[in-house]
Amino acid sequence: MLLRLRRRLELARRGHKLLKSKQEKLMQNFFALVKETGELRRDVEKALLEIGRHFIDGRAATVHQQLEDALELSTMRGELQIDTKVEMNVRIPVFEFTIPDAEFAYSLAATSPELDIAFENLIDRFGDLLKLAERENALFLLSEELEKTRRRVNALEYVLIPDLEVVIRSIEDKLSENERGNQTRLMKIKDMVKQREGGS
Repeated sequence: MLLRLRRRLELARRGHKLLKSKQEKLMQNFFALVKETGELRRDVEKALLEIGRHFIDGRAATVHQQLEDALELSTMRGELQIDTKVEMNVRIPVFEFTIPDAEFAYSLAATSPELDIAFENLIDRFGDLLKLAERENALFLLSEELEKTRRRVNALEYVLIPDLEVVIRSIEDKLSENERGNQTRLMKIKDMVKQREGGS
């Protein structure tokens, strides 16, 4: 039992060390991704505000019906490919979006150039928008894995390892006590044998 518990303790300590290393690496990756995602988000938000400004200006300079027609005719389609990459045992989706080169389907003469700029910029920045979604999703998945790893590290560090150490110490103390008792009995027996031999 003692040997089995010692093996379990050694295994728990090795597992704790590995999980601690994983936790540290996950933290590094997570904070690097937070920084990268924050910069990308600011860039995308700035671009979307600019696109919105062009769209509002274009809408103001275009007759309502012509704007509706332009929006209905703008049916440009793209292709989304989803792949996955594995990072620290976390499966993270990776998006790839392609839009075929094509002219706008609506009449350019009937709409404001601001509207054209808004549509062109939106198409240009759509890849960044998708990249932002991918990275924010990766942050969510990494944070979940980080939390799971933290719980496992804490369970090993504060529950399993201390409990095993207490049980092992208790068994070792009991075995030492038994050993001392056996030695005392052997010494008494030895003394008794000596007395008998001396008496005869």
